[in-house]
Amino acid sequence: MNNTIARLTAVELAQRIRTGAVSATETVQAFLARIGEINPQINAIVQLAPDALDRARQADLDLAQGRLHGPLHGVPFTVKDAFDVAGLPTTVGLEVRRHEYAGEDAVAVLRLRQAGAILLGKSNCPPGGSGSDTENLLYGRTLNPHAPACTPGGSSGGEAAIVAAGGSPLGLGSDCGGGLRVPAHFCGVAALRPTVGRVPNSGVYNQPGGLTDVRTQIGLIARTTADLSLAWPLLCGPDFVDSGVVPMPVPDPGAVCLAEQTVAYFPSDPAAPATPETADRVGAVAQSLARAGVLVEAARPRDFVRNSRGISEAYREIASLRGQDVVELYEAWDGYRSFLLQFIRAYDAIICPVAPHPAPPFRELDRRRFDYTLPFSLLGWPVVVVPAGRTQNGLPLGVQIAARPWREDVALALGAAIERALGDKPRNTPVT
Repeated sequence: MNNTIARLTAVELAQRIRTGAVSATETVQAFLARIGEINPQINAIVQLAPDALDRARQADLDLAQGRLHGPLHGVPFTVKDAFDVAGLPTTVGLEVRRHEYAGEDAVAVLRLRQAGAILLGKSNCPPGGSGSDTENLLYGRTLNPHAPACTPGGSSGGEAAIVAAGGSPLGLGSDCGGGLRVPAHFCGVAALRPTVGRVPNSGVYNQPGGLTDVRTQIGLIARTTADLSLAWPLLCGPDFVDSGVVPMPVPDPGAVCLAEQTVAYFPSDPAAPATPETADRVGAVAQSLARAGVLVEAARPRDFVRNSRGISEAYREIASLRGQDVVELYEAWDGYRSFLLQFIRAYDAIICPVAPHPAPPFRELDRRRFDYTLPFSLLGWPVVVVPAGRTQNGLPLGVQIAARPWREDVALALGAAIERALGDKPRNTPVT
């Protein structure tokens, strides 16, 4: 029974708990058992929530008395160890922060709890919460469930690994340059990076939001786009702390008509050539959308990777730039954003690789990993990643679906169409 429960998606769990087919207590027990089974092998969860079972039992009592707390009533979730959780340390993989206990939940954590979700624990991340591999001196290295010699990516690599391995149906992470999207691609799960300004960054280590943090956005990792669609509206809206959050309407992916969508796709960019298998999957996904009624056109923005790479490299050195250099950087950045807005004016979304390659071995020299995700970070657009197949060696390959600002519904609807075209995937990843 436990193994069956741990194979269910967040949508399935929410429905079964609500109807009484399974209890919240049984659900939390099942996922804690799965974590106990696979975490010694992949080292994804670094702290367990001590009150998870108590909260599950209370959720069952409340439901029996007619109190449904929200659309995620009784559904477990995990969070990257950069999010504050009341009573747990926010270490971000740093020994010096081992005893930095949070007094209250990060806003995103609180909003999921208010919707009825139950926190299982916190997942590993790079030191300081950002980086390309999930490894630190405090907790060690997190392994990719598909291939232990390969990285799960970063910075939300622990979340991607535990969801991929069946230890959590839903995860919270953050994405500045690709920290949600690349791990999802490497680990074979789905992810959503909403439009910048959708979700408050409040309570997330070193991510203040507002004008000082214009690239980072809180987002989700899950097994399916349906799970993402269920959870993401719950995170949205101002908290009156993060000054960058905009009170925009939250459109329904179910209302999107595929026959009315026009999509541009490109399998590779000459500045960061994709592997043949990666490029082939993008082409196959585009053709599957065409068969579903989407108008698909091969088109790539000029200098998509090259120009974003230059802006990103300058931005990393902004503290050492002179006044005029800073002005020129922001002029180039604004120009890039305007150019891409003009490009997407003819389309509803863009489909391209998430990275030029599948998950590489740990610490392999890899300067191109974020070349396809950084552009959309600079733009602040919403992006969905969906699994699209595997290499001959069994490594996952995802695709990236970027929509116009505030149109997460379009990206999610296209992602769901891709999932339907590709068929059901295994719910748990065998850990080898």
